[in-house]
Amino acid sequence: MVQPLLLVVNPYAGGGRIADALPLVTRVLRGRGVAYEVQQAAGFHALAEAAERGSRAGFPAVVAVGGDGTVNAVVNGVMRAGGRSAVGIIPAGTANEFVRGLPIPRSLQRATQALIHAEPAAFDVAEANGRFFANVFGIGFDARVAVGANRLRDRRILRGRAVYFLASLLELVGGRDPLEVEVTTESERFTGRVLLVAVVNGRMYGERVAALPTPSLRDGLLDLYIIQEMRRMRSLNAALKMLRRSPLPEIVIQRCRRVTVDADRPVETHVDGNPMEAARRIQARVLPRALRILLPPDSLPWKAAEDAGQWTPGIAPAISGEVP
Repeated sequence: MVQPLLLVVNPYAGGGRIADALPLVTRVLRGRGVAYEVQQAAGFHALAEAAERGSRAGFPAVVAVGGDGTVNAVVNGVMRAGGRSAVGIIPAGTANEFVRGLPIPRSLQRATQALIHAEPAAFDVAEANGRFFANVFGIGFDARVAVGANRLRDRRILRGRAVYFLASLLELVGGRDPLEVEVTTESERFTGRVLLVAVVNGRMYGERVAALPTPSLRDGLLDLYIIQEMRRMRSLNAALKMLRRSPLPEIVIQRCRRVTVDADRPVETHVDGNPMEAARRIQARVLPRALRILLPPDSLPWKAAEDAGQWTPGIAPAISGEVP
């Protein structure tokens, strides 16, 4: 077990459910004699700064208590500090999309209990225009939905994953002009009009887009999704297919280590659901196994091989039961 723990808490995560969640988390930790400190912060910059300070101060583990936005901020803070701390996650947000691709329990109590005996494991992390992300970076429709969902959540119109469905519907009905982009990887180039471009590091992309055959957080590769221009009704039908995880001919998917997106105008951008400054050029890259995440020890069947030096960085070992 890695301790003491720094809990970086977003009081607005999950529509404010932290008010009930935090006492439960701290009660479990105290009951097991785990040393911890709590830092509450609101907004990406404050959360990232709290995580960075804690990592530089020598906390062996910085735990994100919140949703995908909180995890993103903590990852950025830890990476700014040189990745010296492991990252723990207690999912208390709206979507908890990144966690759904990891063997971390969804309930607060079970996730906290799992954290007590957790061990660090190395995973890929990615960077887009200087901002780290654990799960996904996107422009276009993807980013506008993220911005819309944040607004709905701030206005407390809806709670939970419903804010993303409503934001998606409003964006589809409202309609926007497609983007003219050039997308370049180390081996391919795509030019055309698109609805969105997404670069995925994690295993779950909104449970909407059909995943690649073997999505992995440990293979040193990014999954690139390009959804090309469609007519309005086709877009609505495509959205329904995406919700059912059906394949679409308009989706271009490939794997890469680096990707550059040049757009015809400044576009909305997000990383892990956190809006970024609009940009015309975005450069993303993967940092193989540069981030350590705390996981239950029984979910780390490859760890012994790594400790013995039996794997090559950037190549996922083919061991049955591995967390992809």
